[in-house]
Amino acid sequence: MKKPILLFFMAVGCILTSCKSDDSGDDGDLLGTWSYIAYVDSEGEELANDCESMDILRFKDGNILDYELHSTDSTSGDCIEGTHDSGSWTYLFNGKVQLDYGTDGNSDITVAKYKVSGDILTLTINEGNGEYQEKFKKK
Repeated sequence: MKKPILLFFMAVGCILTSCKSDDSGDDGDLLGTWSYIAYVDSEGEELANDCESMDILRFKDGNILDYELHSTDSTSGDCIEGTHDSGSWTYLFNGKVQLDYGTDGNSDITVAKYKVSGDILTLTINEGNGEYQEKFKKK
């Protein structure tokens, strides 16, 4: 009787352990502050200008996503701080992450493949009209 019970608990332990490895496994990779450095699409890579390089994503514990976005005034050329807000982020399967930039109870969800290589984060996004990448450098 002891062998079947022992085998049962070993099997349950193996299943629980193997299921955990199906998760991203990279939970620590995204945590921290990332500065925008480039946009890449089928036409090539466009490096961030001084204003765009002030854009940040901050992945925090508790799945909190703080972000700051800037834009260049077309008339004066001045850098204008646009959005500075919080949303949420969630690891999905197969190296994907869900980013919710929503504010005031409204969702604005983006699903992206992510890759962290050294201090560079690459988000690959496909919104139905082709893939593009946004690259960030860890601060």
